[in-house]
Amino acid sequence: MRYASLARRPLHFRNFTGFTPSEFSELISVVRSEWFHQRRERLDRPDRKRKIGGGPKHKIPELADRLLVYVIYAKLYLPYLVIGYLFGVDQATICRIVAEMAPVLGKKIIIRRSGKRIRSIEELKELFPDLDEIITDATEQEIQRPQTKRERKKHHSGKQKTFTMKTQISTTPNKLIVHVGSSIPGRMHDYRYLRSTEVPDWLQRHPEVRGRFDLGYQGIKKDYPCATIIHGIKRFRGRKRLTRSEKIFNTKCSKRRIVVEHGIARLKKFGILSHIYRNDKERYSTIFQSIVSLTNFRTLVRQAT
Repeated sequence: MRYASLARRPLHFRNFTGFTPSEFSELISVVRSEWFHQRRERLDRPDRKRKIGGGPKHKIPELADRLLVYVIYAKLYLPYLVIGYLFGVDQATICRIVAEMAPVLGKKIIIRRSGKRIRSIEELKELFPDLDEIITDATEQEIQRPQTKRERKKHHSGKQKTFTMKTQISTTPNKLIVHVGSSIPGRMHDYRYLRSTEVPDWLQRHPEVRGRFDLGYQGIKKDYPCATIIHGIKRFRGRKRLTRSEKIFNTKCSKRRIVVEHGIARLKKFGILSHIYRNDKERYSTIFQSIVSLTNFRTLVRQAT
């Protein structure tokens, strides 16, 4: 299997990757400069004794094929051995390609507008000055059972009743994911996790941008009074029921917040974020951000057509 041969079968290509051949071709052009830059940094070191290009040759040298390996792996989440059979290489080669391509895609959340990419919410505000709302929520993914008691306690999620990794994302109403927090063990509460990120402080500095949250973020208005915060009304213990107007308000909040739930659903179309995670937990944040990059890129390309 190679990019040139698979691209001749558009239906198969989309089933394997989630992209059409034309979308994938554009993705290659977007990541090419970043790939060359990272490769140059890795190879061009002061103590190098051999010229760049020396030594054993790569079995899959082309960027298109290496990117195809990573996208198929992320989409289907097959073992390295199976991906190796598809591409006619050993599983160690697949492992090296995955380790190489994840940082290339995960270094930046790719949002291509006029050739620009965005690294932070501040840069997003500069590029989209009419931004008036972001919707924030956290998602969890089950991981393999940790071996030590300390790790099990740290990763056990009381909400999911299993061991998880948690990641916070923020989206705009037009479906773009504009911020991804560093992934953490699933034990931490969503609101405590939020306070450890830059999102609340950024909302305080930009009160013209509304921040929407779910009922799990009670107390955020009190802690960040300068920010424009909107969340539903929670029924606390001792109160029998909400009023009709409060229920209507909660329904309206849910309809506006559904965008972030749809964003999480788009991310979890990639098997690497929906199945039990079996890779190194230290690389989870990078892999998650790489999938965000792919999802944002696909969203923008399809919105433009």
